[in-house]
Amino acid sequence: MSGLSDQLGTESSLSMPANRFGPLKPIPFTAYLGRRRLRIRGWVMDRIADKESLQLFLANAPGHPLVWEQFLTELIDQLGCDSSALLATDLTDSGNTHFLFSKHIPQEYQSSYENKLNRLDSFTHFISKHPYRAFYNGTLASFGLKAPETDFVPPDNQHYRFGLSIPCNHKHALSLLVNRKTACNQDQQQQAIHTLQSIIPSLENAIHAEQRQKIDKQLRHQLDGHFDAYIIVDRKLNILFSDPILVSIISQMDCVRITGNRFGMKHPDVELQILTLIDNNHSADIPNHCHSCKIVLIPISSLKNLYQWECFKDGYILAFVYNNGKNQIIDRLTDIYHLSPCEAMCALDFMHSPSIPDIANNTFRSQETVRNHIKHIMQKMEVHSQAELMKKLVTLASL
Repeated sequence: MSGLSDQLGTESSLSMPANRFGPLKPIPFTAYLGRRRLRIRGWVMDRIADKESLQLFLANAPGHPLVWEQFLTELIDQLGCDSSALLATDLTDSGNTHFLFSKHIPQEYQSSYENKLNRLDSFTHFISKHPYRAFYNGTLASFGLKAPETDFVPPDNQHYRFGLSIPCNHKHALSLLVNRKTACNQDQQQQAIHTLQSIIPSLENAIHAEQRQKIDKQLRHQLDGHFDAYIIVDRKLNILFSDPILVSIISQMDCVRITGNRFGMKHPDVELQILTLIDNNHSADIPNHCHSCKIVLIPISSLKNLYQWECFKDGYILAFVYNNGKNQIIDRLTDIYHLSPCEAMCALDFMHSPSIPDIANNTFRSQETVRNHIKHIMQKMEVHSQAELMKKLVTLASL
């Protein structure tokens, strides 16, 4: 699994599951797949079940494309297959189905699939309509599907396919596919189905964690680096996503009423205004009758780099900031050192993660743009190295 430590960075690591495999001893960071010994951030487990290794990859995949690909590699190895992919599947128009991650599927084939073949892929469409269940296309004749499909052209003649899906919303699902050239006997089918079925909870958690990471990063930039909590609602204010910790914060606000799975405002005029803004698909700061918080409405569809995953695409973020609070570090950078708003946000990003590639990736800017911002920040703050810049920013934040 070469390159994994580079992808995660020196300060990152794979999360360790509970120790059920005996004593652990320190060793250098490295990782091996399958039944080989697994070594992670100075610890070794001499034995690990296949199921746990897949769950371990999924627990650490969010935010790390290379780990998603390594998960697909491990899945191929365990099931004795030839290729694998994670797709965003459109339930109403299969022509919009597209790849998110893949292993051993050529880019040329992926382009052909997204341009035409997705409309012929009856197996993927079928599993997306039957979520939370693993299937083998060689046994689907009873469902009215050809087994294997004759109209669809699979990658490299890999006609025999396993798959499952996780629903995102009423229009989209994420489909996991594993393909092979040769048919499976009954024992192989049962083993593959069992393995796929066992990872469904971990896969669903990983998918939603990936979405939350993307949303958190973009909210921080849209709201000048600061928000206290948020939820995602539909057009009728039914809650699509909520974190228990964030909900506990929101529930303490004087103006909010959460009843079951529905969000509401204690002042009816404010709730009506939110519903009107949602009907018009507008982002807006919402004037509030209480003084405990500021509320910001943001359509998910307006955020960048989320459309590929489709999760919560039709939803709306309601973000909350206590006491109309502003980020004091941003204020100091703009007032004292006359940084532009973009430069101030870049300085804040640098303080959290002093890596130009990481900042560029998290803010969806080019590395050259971030590099220029850092250069101007250093000039305005009269420092001559990134180490001096970090020291000055930390000092400023502690005031």
